[in-house]
Amino acid sequence: MRILDGFFLLWGYQDENSLMKYNKPPLSYANQVKTLQSRGLIVSDEIKAEQFLAKVNYYRFSAYCLPFENERHKFKDNTTFTDVESLYKFDRQLRQLIDNALEIIEIYLRAKITYVLTSSHGPFVHEDSKNFFNLDFHSQWLERVHEETTRSKETFVIHYRSKYDDFPKLPLWMAVEVMSFGALSKLFSNLKRDVQAEIGKALGFHHSLLVSWIHSMNFVRNVCAHHTRLWNREIAISMKLPKSGDWKGVVPKRIGSILYIVNSLLKTIPSAEAFRQSWQKDIEKLLKGSTHSSFILRGMAFSTDHILWRDKNNEKR
Repeated sequence: MRILDGFFLLWGYQDENSLMKYNKPPLSYANQVKTLQSRGLIVSDEIKAEQFLAKVNYYRFSAYCLPFENERHKFKDNTTFTDVESLYKFDRQLRQLIDNALEIIEIYLRAKITYVLTSSHGPFVHEDSKNFFNLDFHSQWLERVHEETTRSKETFVIHYRSKYDDFPKLPLWMAVEVMSFGALSKLFSNLKRDVQAEIGKALGFHHSLLVSWIHSMNFVRNVCAHHTRLWNREIAISMKLPKSGDWKGVVPKRIGSILYIVNSLLKTIPSAEAFRQSWQKDIEKLLKGSTHSSFILRGMAFSTDHILWRDKNNEKR
């Protein structure tokens, strides 16, 4: 038995030599609806169901069917197409809200990490291997950053290339605008501990937490970018969490932990406070407006009553 995203599925294991060729034919939209009905899903408007499947793809839709099934391909009694569709729409809105918050945090992290590193170690701090503990990893990382820089069509890159003779080396405040969030995560994780600690102090969190959080936020950001299911997904690597009592009950591999972390990080950005408060309300409105809110909260391992989410000066709301 294998656990997949919190659901128990039975998988048949076969010897490699006995594997079969995939030969399932494609189904028309009408037959896709009939297949769902044959599995016990109630479809009150077949035409609208066909139109929805044409828009989102049957296979993507089927991922949202899993929590409504007693066993694979057998729906729980009274489950409707609208139930599954509503969960799909909830997940899309959740991704959009989380992605909006991650954008603010990512840009802030780029700016803060750059400022702290260059202020203490100069504009080419990321080029100097003495600032990193894994030299091979740094060499490979730097090679990829240089490749990205060479391919870039950004105006500032073209200007630098035409004026300076050390291209594709860029000062960090330029390079950080070329590298991906994943590359930024790798940069931070490979810095020597004393250098990480400088940044952690500036951000108000222990550097070991930030290494873990940035990695996990990058994973979630990629899920959002690819528009895949998020609400009950397991985060690839279990996040490191503070040992303080405020973090009691947080499940480090569930999406709820990301909401708590995002809310905590937004609180450290003074200019983002108005956004944070509005974002909190939007999250709560989405959760309360869901037909299956309690079921959804369990899947996320999240509670709006948790101290990490609740504003202490506004507890009665």
